[in-house]
Amino acid sequence: MNNHAFISVLIAEDNDVTRQLISSVLEAKGYKTLEARDGDEAINIINENHVHLALVDVNMSPMGGLEFAKHLLTNGLKIPIVLVTGDESVDLLEQASHLGVAQVLQKPAAPDRILSTVERLIKRLGINPSPLGVQEVKAKYSPEELMQQTIDHARSNLENNKGGPFAAIIADQNGKVIASGENRHASRIDPIAHAEVMAIRKAAELLETSDLSNYVLYCSSYPTKIGIALIESVGILEVYYGATHEETGLQKKHSEDVVFKQIEKEKALALYKR
Repeated sequence: MNNHAFISVLIAEDNDVTRQLISSVLEAKGYKTLEARDGDEAINIINENHVHLALVDVNMSPMGGLEFAKHLLTNGLKIPIVLVTGDESVDLLEQASHLGVAQVLQKPAAPDRILSTVERLIKRLGINPSPLGVQEVKAKYSPEELMQQTIDHARSNLENNKGGPFAAIIADQNGKVIASGENRHASRIDPIAHAEVMAIRKAAELLETSDLSNYVLYCSSYPTKIGIALIESVGILEVYYGATHEETGLQKKHSEDVVFKQIEKEKALALYKR
């Protein structure tokens, strides 16, 4: 392995699953990654390690991405910063520009977008990162480790009052995390924003395919009926779950008030006979 393999990228992100996902994407191409959960940890890392580039989430506590960028600017530390955020406001972009931020990536950032951004900024430093892909490293987690990550993600979702203790992760057959999702009933008007649905949506967008037959789904609790229908639709054949609906006490009985009536059968069937 040549010296390019020692390019260090700092990832500062308070969401464990998102941070590990970005890390696995970069490590798969040979980059060395250093992880931090907030701006304070990120500062400690750059004080103790040589860092070529930093990918930093805007919203972290106690110190977020903008505060981290301000610290680097104030102390004359010339490390290219990529801010990752869901905020598209002009005000944020202006602040980022004023602080010398190299680029702002909108969430969810696709793996190829992350890689192309990192490669471009590394080239600006006079380093050619192209040999990094010669020897790829695949991050592998066991089913138990992936379920623990899912449960931790669900706990965070509960503590942040975003939609209860529900989270899901999609991984490949090697145990590499592809996407994550959480219940978002409390933060968005979407009756089907179930954890497994959100994870499947993200995975399909990132992979640019609706065929997920080679991937595995991990859920903090047994999937909902809508989730099961979607799981079957995208071809997922293996699902791990932490608890049943009976065990959580959240099982809902089928409503007997809903009446289903079939009308205009022949006209409807004609659509499928063309």
